[in-house]
Amino acid sequence: MSVVTHDIAPDGDVYIVLRNPNAVSVIPIVELRKYGTDPPEYIPDENAVALSSWHPPALKDDEAAGYRFRVSSHHLTAVSPVFRTMLKGPWKESVPSEETTSLEVLDQTPAVPIIREISTTDWNVHAFFTVLNIIHGRNNEVPRAASIKFVTDVAVIVNYYECAECVTLAAELWRSNRNFKGYGRGSIMLLFVSFVFSWPRTFSSMARLVLEQGEGAEHVDTQDLDIGVIFERLDKERKLLVPLIYRKLGQLRADLLNKHGNKHDMQKELGSWDHGHKGVSVARVMDLLNSFPSPSWKDPEEKCPVHSQNCSVKALMKPTFDKIREGFENIELADFQAKKV
Repeated sequence: MSVVTHDIAPDGDVYIVLRNPNAVSVIPIVELRKYGTDPPEYIPDENAVALSSWHPPALKDDEAAGYRFRVSSHHLTAVSPVFRTMLKGPWKESVPSEETTSLEVLDQTPAVPIIREISTTDWNVHAFFTVLNIIHGRNNEVPRAASIKFVTDVAVIVNYYECAECVTLAAELWRSNRNFKGYGRGSIMLLFVSFVFSWPRTFSSMARLVLEQGEGAEHVDTQDLDIGVIFERLDKERKLLVPLIYRKLGQLRADLLNKHGNKHDMQKELGSWDHGHKGVSVARVMDLLNSFPSPSWKDPEEKCPVHSQNCSVKALMKPTFDKIREGFENIELADFQAKKV
């Protein structure tokens, strides 16, 4: 199979060779709980994340074994400390190109400038091509719309080469009206993208979905997204919330029992909750409790059962739920960037 060559900078002094293209996996594998099953069953999230992908005409050869891009070292080193180190240091990734090291070339007068060669692997070729075009100011080659998968492929590359700043304007263009209301692989991808490009509000919204609707890190494989530390930290916080709700519910049951009646009747009204239960989201527990009918009891001076909206599970658990939601609102991107190495 052939190696496709593309001149991004016709007078460039560097070749970047992309081998084993399109091997990076940026779509997480997420299993969502199917409620109403016992024992619990989980089904894969298959919501579309790759629609509206963009394919530059010059890179249509999907059978190529690799791609070679002629670029400018000046542009690369100006925006990326990783490229700067590769081109100025003794890295094996940076070697003179075979095209410029033959005796025939070396004997020529005047001397032909040496074109160095950098090898890289696995990146999505269209995303890599786009990043290089942005670095070299070739804005006409940059797509105006992109799927979340394409944007995530770009973010993975940008994160590796530490050049998010130069891609920010394009990322803002792709960001328009992009959001996810529900938890799944799309929201996790956008969580990563918003972290790389420093979008505080988007990051907070997607992090909230993990806390509120997530069902456990054991049901998520983040693939090649460098977000494991962030996701594990969010999931660790999430794990504390459901037991907190269970404890408050236990206190509520005890308080109502002491005030109003029979233990058996109160357990029948409020149910019996398993504190060690896993794989259930905070949102699911809160929705179930908010749907509970008001407990009833007989007032000693009345003949009929008494119901009070002020004593409903929803009303009595409201302070706890409000505190949890307040915690959701306080998620800050800066707290996670401080951990970035």
